Amino acid sequence: MEVVYIPWSKAVEYCYKLASTLLDANESPDIVVAVSRGGLVPARIVSDVLGVDELVVLRSRLWGIGGRVREEPEIKAHEELAPAGKSILVVDEVVDTGATLTRIVRLLKGLGAAEVKTAVIHYKASSSFKPDYFVERVEKWAWIFYPWSFSETLYGLAKQGGGDVYENAFKTLRDIGASELYMDPLRIKASLKKYVDRAGKPA
Repeated sequence: MEVVYIPWSKAVEYCYKLASTLLDANESPDIVVAVSRGGLVPARIVSDVLGVDELVVLRSRLWGIGGRVREEPEIKAHEELAPAGKSILVVDEVVDTGATLTRIVRLLKGLGAAEVKTAVIHYKASSSFKPDYFVERVEKWAWIFYPWSFSETLYGLAKQGGGDVYENAFKTLRDIGASELYMDPLRIKASLKKYVDRAGKPA
């Protein structure tokens, strides 16, 4: 399985590229919707660059830690959502299968939004949904390792290999040439242990 590792400096660059593309296209939505949790950082930067004060968070759960857990994404609003008659920009980090953005767009239109557009950092060509804006098109499917989900992604990858999660995790970091690490090895292991414990596996 191919893993594309993105350090913080590159991730922030991608976020500003996305925001700049939207700025150049003269997009001026009434509301920016962040798809939690992956879209939180990109959406905050986009809303700042576009000068949009109204940032609403929708929680989508299709994938669990390291794998898909549902056939259809479960969508929950963290706050009141009133899109009727307004233009909405939905921001996420990646469109993978397309299920999440398909459902969110359908939901917003069903609630009376005048216009719904979508923007992501990575658009996987295998997706059933094509976003209106994206930074990079990914032709060959890969697991994209974003810095804002460092421990969760590392645990998911380490779990794939079987055997000792911690050994696998540090091997993964070496194999992908991970840089800009903001935790020392002891804290990385302590963070991973949180995931191991939650999964009910022995540390």
